[in-house]
Amino acid sequence: MRDLELKNVITLGEKSYLVSTIATPVRHTWFDGDGKRIVYETMVFEIKEDEVDHDRPLFSERYHTAEEAIAEHGAIVQFPEAFFVR
Repeated sequence: MRDLELKNVITLGEKSYLVSTIATPVRHTWFDGDGKRIVYETMVFEIKEDEVDHDRPLFSERYHTAEEAIAEHGAIVQFPEAFFVR
């Protein structure tokens, strides 16, 4: 597993969002051989009154490789309306 921690704050109109991508050592699967399959996660949270609303992610996706996670993180930062803005 490759260490990874990407954080970006983006502003759309009057709202701000935290885009966070991390490597997670938490095992998300329980089948033999699956222990290393999903180890990267990107989540988007709204920022309200300078506080990140961690309880209500607007987007959440897990990835098998750091490269996938980095690419998706960049795409979300560039084109948020394609991922979570409705």
